[in-house]
Parts: sequence; C-alpha cells; structure tokens
Amino acid sequence: MNYLGNYFRTIYKRIKNMRLWEIAAMILFTVNLSGIFYFNLSDLRLSLDPDFATVVYHLREIVNKGSLLLPNWVATTSMEFDSTLLFAVPFYALTGNEFLSVGLSDLLIVFIYIYAIWNILMALHVRIGIRFLTLAVIITPYNYDWLDYFKMLFFAHANYSIKALVPIMLVLCLLAFGDGEFADFFNTRKRFSFLFIYLSLLFVTCASTGIYTIVCGVAPIFFANLFSLWKKRYPFNERLISVWAMTGIFATIGVFTYNLIYTGHSPDTELVKREEFWDNLKYVFVGVFQAFGIMVKKVVPVFSKMGLFYLLKTLFVITIFIVSLMVIYKWIRGVANYNHYVVFFSVILFNMLILIVGDMRAGNDFIPYRYLFVGMPILLTGMGIMLNRYIVTHNNKQVMPIITVVLIACSYMLIGNFKITNDNLMDKDYIVDMTNYFDTLDVDTVFIADDKDTALMCKAVDDSKKYACYNSEDETITLEINYYNDEKNFSYYGDKNVIAIPNFNKLTDYVSEEIASKYKYIGETRWLACYISDTNYFKKGKGS
Repeated sequence: MNYLGNYFRTIYKRIKNMRLWEIAAMILFTVNLSGIFYFNLSDLRLSLDPDFATVVYHLREIVNKGSLLLPNWVATTSMEFDSTLLFAVPFYALTGNEFLSVGLSDLLIVFIYIYAIWNILMALHVRIGIRFLTLAVIITPYNYDWLDYFKMLFFAHANYSIKALVPIMLVLCLLAFGDGEFADFFNTRKRFSFLFIYLSLLFVTCASTGIYTIVCGVAPIFFANLFSLWKKRYPFNERLISVWAMTGIFATIGVFTYNLIYTGHSPDTELVKREEFWDNLKYVFVGVFQAFGIMVKKVVPVFSKMGLFYLLKTLFVITIFIVSLMVIYKWIRGVANYNHYVVFFSVILFNMLILIVGDMRAGNDFIPYRYLFVGMPILLTGMGIMLNRYIVTHNNKQVMPIITVVLIACSYMLIGNFKITNDNLMDKDYIVDMTNYFDTLDVDTVFIADDKDTALMCKAVDDSKKYACYNSEDETITLEINYYNDEKNFSYYGDKNVIAIPNFNKLTDYVSEEIASKYKYIGETRWLACYISDTNYFKKGKGS
C-alpha cells in the first residue's frame, strides 16, 4: 500500500508541475486512448470487411487446428503473422471469442507503440506535454475504411501494425545502444529488453512478409546512419555495429523461414514506364493526403465545420512536407543532433521514392497509399520532436501562441477523425442478422450467389456452418485469399445446404432448372431469398 501511495503522490506532483497547455495535451491523449478502447472493445462483428474477415477465419483455424502452419492452406500476400493475428492467437486460445481477441490484440499493439514512442521522446528530452500530444496525434483514426490508417495500424486486422512498429523499435535500440546524452536515459535492463522486442518483431515480420519490412522500414534508417557515419557526424560505436549485425542475422533467418512456409503468391513489382512517371509521381503525393483521410468523396462546403476540418488536415500534411524537407536540409548541412532526427523522416521519404519509381498499381489507376503506413507513425513521432525543438529554442512569448494554435487545431482534427470513424464503424449489422437467420436452419452449408464479400464475412462470424460464394456464371466456388485448397471443390461442403440469392431474382437465374426444382423456398434475410435442400446437387457438377 505504501508503494502505491508513493506512486500516486509522484504522479500528482508531476501533474501539478505541468503547465496548463501540457495538462490539455494529456487530456487530449486520454480522450484519444479512451476512443481506441471503445472502438476495439465494441462488437467487432459489425466492423467487418473482407480483409478483416479473412484474418478472423485464419485466426480461428490456427487455434482450432493447433498449428500456425495450416496444411493445404492458400495464404494472402503474406502469412499475416505481422498483424493483429500475432497476439490474437493466444488471446483467442484463452477467451474462445475471436472478435474480443482481435480487440485485445490491437490494444496490446497500441500500448507497445505508446511505450516505445514514450521512451524515444523521453530519451530525446522531449517535454511531457509534447509527448502526450505526439501520442494523441499518432493513435487517432485519420481515415476509417478497409485499407486505411486506423484499420491498418490500430484496429481490426491491423495488417501494418508490426511492420510500422519495427522501424520505431530500431530507432529506440539505436538510441539505447548509442553514445552520449541520449543513451544515458537507458539502463542495461531497458536496453536488452528493447533489443529483444525489436529482434523478435523483425523476425516475425520477415517470416510473415519476406523482405518488405527490411526494404521499406529498416533500409532507410540504415542508409541514413551510414551517411552520417561517412560524414563523421555519427561516432563509431561497436554496440551499434552489434545492433545492425543482429538485424541482418534475424532478418536473414526470417526471410529464409518465409521462403520455406509461404503458400500464397506475391505479385512482382516492375519499374514504372517512362510515359507514366509523372502520373505516378502525382499519385504518390496525392496518396499522402489520402493516407490522412483528406481526399473528400462528397461535396463539403468550404465555410462549414467539415470544411474547416479538411482544411486543417490539409495544412497538417503540408506542414509535414515542409518540416521533412527542412530536416533533410539541416541534416545534410550537419546541424547538431539532426543525425538522430533524420531517421524519423527517412522511412516515409524512402517509401515515397519506391512508389514513384516502382509500378505498384496492380492494374488500378491509383497508388495503394497503404504502402506508406510503414513510415507514418515514426514520421509523426518526428513531427513531435521537431515541435519540441522549436519550443526549447524560442522564448515563452513566441511559443505560447504557436502551441495554443497547435493544440486547438489538433483537438478539432482529432474530434473530427473520431466522429467520422464512429459514424462509419458499425455498418455490417446485416452480417449478424444473416448468420443469426442461417443458424435457425438445419443445414451444413450456405451458398451465397455471386457475392464473395458477404460469404466471406458470414464465414468469419459463424463457424457452425460452411459458407461459400457460388459463381453462377461458370458454376464454381469463388475464393480469393486465406482458404484451404479443398474449399474450391463442392465435395468439401455438406449435403444439407441453402442457396441464398437476391430476393428480386428467380433461382433459375443462378442455377439450372433441374437443380432449382430440387430446392424449396424457405424464407428471407435482409435482401437474400433462401432456398433449402437436403442434397448438395453441385457435387456432381464442375466443382466436384
């Protein structure tokens, strides 16, 4: 009890010594963190999308089969271990609830981010108010959609969460094992704890995704350090050489493991054609704005609350570009300590360069801006560091107007981000309605005609039945990612089955008259009309 009392007294003294704006920043962070808890502990069945659904299905199969490597499994472009799946597996084994497990896993990832970034900012002597503000800015849901900032980093499938954490942990290790005033913050236990976490995550992401995180998350920091060492702005340090050597060893082992276990197909990236270069360049810069949820899809009056919201976010991204260029310029000029600061901006700039010269569109007319997310959290950490540098190098009369405007603008943006996320969060209630209805039917299998997304999401919610998308055009099963090879065959599915079609169509629009005559109309759920049979007549067809 004495220990707890002393602990809370220390916290009280620290808060008492904080300035008013620092307390405001702490409140802003607390509100943001509460929002993250709310989203991740809500009914995640209502926040499904096809990518999230495949992760949930993958998670359930891993736990049910008792193996990370599933036999006869066709993976996505990665093995997905460097996503929310990493921690959701043990949570699901303990709780038996896959959606709760995903939420708990995402919250654990958020706390690792917070702890790692907090330690980086403390080591760099960043003021406590800026620390809170920086973390608030990082964990906010800038954009909520299938492949956007929030879902890719801190919510649902969180496919880029570990990828984006690796460069942050690397910078933390470089600070911890370096020389000088910044390294003095770390004791031996902290140093080796951070190194262990970093190397573990590095191995996991390499074993899951191959060389992607090495190229896009680690290489930029390595080249920045190498340049600083070459220019004699970075002291030679045997401990840092050891960090880089272990990075190479664990990455090599991870990539070797990936080549052994990967069961999917990763598309190759080609150089962009000369005539498409300028369009590619434009799309990459537009992609940065898209990543922060700025490209408006509907009419928004300029002089309105939402107009101000998008204007502030636009100014925020423009400021990021300006600060990034300033940091690169001062680093090249050899300004003191910028060899430490440039690494925070190197990842995003390096990834932009890759997207400019590499054709990553995969047949689309746009750049998949999700590839920039590996550098976003570390970039925003760098923005906080630069704001702190401004504060400590200017007097109070110059600082207070700036910090007041920054706090008000950030508060407005973050409230707007959470409102948009909350408005769009739970829009898949129809999936729960459908699976509840199907649970009332005495069937083993549900075929949903020509709607692979709905079939996939139903499969994630309901594990009591087998779900599949029936492609009426060629009478096959439509599958994309994360499935067993056997699922392509009709013989995999049970005899007692339902065919669900849009309720404004006839069953003969989807199956032959012979098969349709064997099915009986049973009822409707949402927009689907359901027909039931005790025999799977497709087993004798093309997919058998």
